[in-house]
Formats: sequence, structure tokens, C-alpha cells
Amino acid sequence: MLLVAGFILVLLAIGWAVDQLLGIGTPGLIIAVVVAGLSSFAAYWRSDAIALAMSRAQPADPVEYARLHNLVEGLCIAGGLPKPRVYVVQDDAPNAFATGRDPRHAAIAVTTGLLAKMNRVELEGVLAHELSHIKNYDILVSTLAVTMVGAITLLADFSMRLMWFGGGRRDNDDNRGGGSGPLMIVGLVLLIVAPLVARVMQFAISRRREMLADVSGVGLTRYPPGLISALEKLRDDSAVVTSASRATAHLWIESPLERVAAEGRRVWLNRLFDTHPPLEERIEALREL
Repeated sequence: MLLVAGFILVLLAIGWAVDQLLGIGTPGLIIAVVVAGLSSFAAYWRSDAIALAMSRAQPADPVEYARLHNLVEGLCIAGGLPKPRVYVVQDDAPNAFATGRDPRHAAIAVTTGLLAKMNRVELEGVLAHELSHIKNYDILVSTLAVTMVGAITLLADFSMRLMWFGGGRRDNDDNRGGGSGPLMIVGLVLLIVAPLVARVMQFAISRRREMLADVSGVGLTRYPPGLISALEKLRDDSAVVTSASRATAHLWIESPLERVAAEGRRVWLNRLFDTHPPLEERIEALREL
């Protein structure tokens, strides 16, 4: 609820900015919001298929990947979840992600690198983490965040382009009370900053849900050392997922993108744009359980 309310406030701020800068009035603004909303709804409804296609995931053969299917089935029974669709990504980097809009339309994907580098207990810990995302409806929260960021970005981009080409701009003599100079400057700043603010909100949500999934995953396995060992292996492995992108980075158990060097010296501004908490923090939190 807080997530939706926050994004609605950002959308309202953009709407005010558009009215100040372009003067397109309520009908034009409604059209822009509807277009952005429809695009985002389509992305929400097909979020799992989009994420799987972008990651080049293929259905995991039940015979070839019998251990993977057995672990998923056992954890689903323990957690009272329907079994999600299981996929494999042909990539040497160890990683995994869950996607979908709810537990009945969910999917889990793991890389071949994860299957090769994790023992049974560690793999179980990773799968429990991903299933916890499904059980806690993190996949819904994540999908909502992505689609709302998309709507805000689309609306801001549409408004900037319209302003650039001179469309809908009010004359100074407009007796409808067009925006004054200072207000127009504020509106322009809002159009530029709003997508950035929305993305920072998305990343902050992603970091909190990762910590929650770690603890919930341990609740499924009843064995913290399994996930701790898996996270330590992920920390020590520098490989990046070749099919990953910034659009899907928040879905994975750890950031699939190249890490920033000298992590210990990173400033708070860099942390704002992290999709995941530092692995050391996650490991220490689990050790305290």
C-alpha cells in the first residue's frame, strides 16, 4: 500500500509539472496517463514471460535436472506453496531468480553455474530464498515497482519530448492562468528528477525484500549454514550473468551485473542505486539467527 501510494504521489507531481510546462489540460494528461498505465499493465500481466525471455531461460527437463525438481517440490510442500515452473539459464555465473505476479503464476530460474558450484544443502538454501520471494509476494511487489517506474518514465519522457517539439505550450497571454516562470522551472526539475526518485524507491524496496527472503528462506530449510555457505560462494565468485540487464537485476539472488571495485569505500550515494544489500551484511544477519 505504501509502495502504491508513493508512486501515485510521484505521478501526481509529474501531472502538475506537465500542466505547468505544457498546458495540455486535463484531457491530454488523462490520455498520457492511460497510455502509460496500459503499457505498464501489459508488462505486469506478462512480467514472468518477459523476465524469462530476457534471461534466455529454458524449461528445466525433469529427468536431466531431477535434483533441482526434487528440491523445489520438497520446499514447496514444506512451505505450503504450489510448485512454480522451473527454468534453467545456460550461464557459468552462479545465480537464480523468481518471477511472476502471484504464487500460482510464478517461475524459478537457476543458472547452470549455480547447479555446478553449489552442493545440495547450498542449492536448497538458494531455492528456499527464491521460494520465499514467491510466498511473501515479493514477486508482486517487485513487478508493481517495475511497472510503476515504467509508467512514470514513459509519462516523463512523453512530456519532455512534447515540450522539446513545442507541443501544447501555453502562451503567456493564456487567460487560463498558465504557470509562472518559477513554477515552470520547478515543473521542469520535477520531470527530470521524478523518474530518478521512482527508481531509487524501487531499489530501496528491492534491498529490503532481499533481506526478508534470506530470513524466510532459512525458516523453510531450518538450516542457516546452508544459505550462509551459498552466499559466501556467491560473494567469492566474480562471474557476471551474460544475459542479465539492469531491467532484471533486482530479480536475482545477488546482482548479476559487474560489481563496483573497492566496495568498502563506496559512499551513500552509490548505495542508493544498489538493487541488493551487500552480501557481507546479509551473511552477518544470517549468522545472528
